[in-house]
Amino acid sequence: MAEESSFDARQYGSEFHSGFPPPPPPPVRAAAYELRPLTTGEILDRTFYLYRGNFWLFTGISAVAAGAATLTSMVQLIYQHFSHPAKLATAADILRSVPAILIGFVAAVIYLVVYSVAHAATVSAVTTLYLGDTTSNAQAFRAVKDRWLRYVGIALWQIWSSMWLIAVAFVPLVVASALLGVAGGGLVLEGLVAFVGFFAGGIYGMIAYIRNSLAVPVEVMEDLPVRAAMRRSKHLSAGTKGRIFLMFLLVFVLYMVAGGVQAPIGMMIVKAGPTGRIYLLQILSLFLNFVMTTLVTPVAAIALCLFYIDQRVRKEGFDIEFLLDRSGPPVAVVLPVDAPVAEIP
Repeated sequence: MAEESSFDARQYGSEFHSGFPPPPPPPVRAAAYELRPLTTGEILDRTFYLYRGNFWLFTGISAVAAGAATLTSMVQLIYQHFSHPAKLATAADILRSVPAILIGFVAAVIYLVVYSVAHAATVSAVTTLYLGDTTSNAQAFRAVKDRWLRYVGIALWQIWSSMWLIAVAFVPLVVASALLGVAGGGLVLEGLVAFVGFFAGGIYGMIAYIRNSLAVPVEVMEDLPVRAAMRRSKHLSAGTKGRIFLMFLLVFVLYMVAGGVQAPIGMMIVKAGPTGRIYLLQILSLFLNFVMTTLVTPVAAIALCLFYIDQRVRKEGFDIEFLLDRSGPPVAVVLPVDAPVAEIP
């Protein structure tokens, strides 16, 4: 009877065994920061804490975009030095300026592409670190390089959403200004019309840009196409536009401080006049601009990523989703091959 009642646990599954307690489940990888709704102050505090704790990571990513801008500006400066641009007095002078315009256009396109990818790489690094993993500059860029065209599309959409009203209003403003001038309205009325139009367009553009500002974190974390990412950004930014505006205001102040550091060099450039010394000063100005841009740019990208995570916690229970995802599926208990088999009478 003993032979009939005995069985091998390996034949019936790992749940039928004795003498071997199941191994403990694998530990859940917790996020590096507590996932809960945050105040604006807490988001900014965590932004600078993340930045300080991973300074070389974020400045290394930002330096790629700042370096692209600096190199393209140096190309324009070198062309300006050797071409001796004319005063655009004749048609021939205008034709000679075409290469400079093309260089400027190519420089703008290069910077837009590199900046868009660097922004996405920064977001990738923030999410990885914030959720408890590790990363590096190379890993951050590898994570986003295959979707670079989406990030460029998002950047173009954001720029257009903030500028289209001003662009559309520009022609009517010019016409109205001309009519007022012909009618003898004077410069005061012309200036008033222009001020009201651009002020209203600027306010709308700022609101539109804030609504679309979370699109890059959406694309990085959810892998959505451009249009879907913009819709998600509008949904997630609802209710937090004022907080995002305060963050952008802080970044604007940081850029103003950086501009104040560069101001003395700009004054020396103006005083130097058309001499060889002016080019040395311009190179120094480009270097300072590279340093300041590298230092300031990561702040907005980090903060926007944290706003994205915070809004998902508030609206969609991302903290619970994260815990469920990190807990993983149940782990089957597998006995070693040489494990003794207990007999049940």
